[in-house]
Amino acid sequence: MKLYIPCTKPDAAGPQMPVMVQDGFSWRVLFFGWFGLLTYGAWISALLAAAATMITLHVFMGFWSRLDLIVAIHAVLASFTAEIRLWEQRLNGRVTGTPIAAPSRDIALLRWMDQQHYAAPYGSTSPEFPCASS
Repeated sequence: MKLYIPCTKPDAAGPQMPVMVQDGFSWRVLFFGWFGLLTYGAWISALLAAAATMITLHVFMGFWSRLDLIVAIHAVLASFTAEIRLWEQRLNGRVTGTPIAAPSRDIALLRWMDQQHYAAPYGSTSPEFPCASS
């Protein structure tokens, strides 16, 4: 089981789908670094990480080998990918919800939709489709 954190935009008009952020380690970011953050859509964080990577490589060039620094930076980014993505979602005006345990993103999305259905106030009815016999 994995934990997924839904991020919704409260002021959006009409129905909306949340961005489901998986909690945990990101192998994509471990291998690709800040470019892996770009693939998640975290543009601000990825560009800040790219700038920090380039500055760090320039400043500490003589102390360690470049490969050691790159592996260390990628490991830190991969460990904190969920927090970085949640920060980026909050910057974009989204609100984080209750974490949902599910084996995949699609099932987590279904569980989130099920919670939204039962979160409706009592007395409100779900929309019904007209019957073919009436």
